[in-house]
Amino acid sequence: MNKASVFIGPSGVEYRDRKRHLWMVSLLVPGTVFLGPLLYMTTGNALLLWLPLAFYYLTIPVLDMLIGEDQSNPPEEVVPQLEADHFYRRMTYALVPILLGAYLFGMWFVGTHTLPLHGVIAMVLMTGTICGGAGLNLGHELGHKKTRIERWLAKLVLAPLGYGHFPIEHNKGHHRDVATPEDPASSRLG
Repeated sequence: MNKASVFIGPSGVEYRDRKRHLWMVSLLVPGTVFLGPLLYMTTGNALLLWLPLAFYYLTIPVLDMLIGEDQSNPPEEVVPQLEADHFYRRMTYALVPILLGAYLFGMWFVGTHTLPLHGVIAMVLMTGTICGGAGLNLGHELGHKKTRIERWLAKLVLAPLGYGHFPIEHNKGHHRDVATPEDPASSRLG
C-alpha cells in the first residue's frame, strides 16, 4: 500500500504527500475561536476579539497570494489509497469535536461575559465564519463518505448551521440530477 506519505499506483506511478504533516494545521483553524476570548479575558480589551478575524480576512489572503496555486495534486490512480489511509480519516474525525467545542465555547463566552456590542458582533462573526466555514467543508466531505458513522458525523457538524439536510439534498439530489432542470443547485441555462 504506502509507507507513511508515499503512495504507489498500479502502473508504478509514485506520489509523495510532502505536506502530510500540515494536515494537522486544519485542527487549529476552529481553535482560533478561543484566541480572541482568551486575549480579552487576559487584557480586558474587547478589540482583541477582532484579531482572529483580521488574521483570516487579511493575513490568510496575502499568504495565499504569495504562496500561489498548489500544483501537487495526486494522480487519479493513487486516490483510492489516499481515501483508505487512516491518517486523513482521523483528521476529519478529530475536527468534529473541536468544531462543536468551539461553537459551545463561543456561545458560553458571549452568554457569560459583559461585552460591548462590537465584541458580541466580533464573536458572532468569528464563531459563524470560522466554525461555519470549516463545518460546511467538513460536513460536505463526510457526507460523501460511505460509512454510516461518517454520514452521521456530517449531519452532526452541519446541524448547528441549520444545514443538517445538506448531505441528503446534495448527494441524493444534486449529484443525481446535476445540471438538469430537476437540480435546484445548478444554474439555469442562460
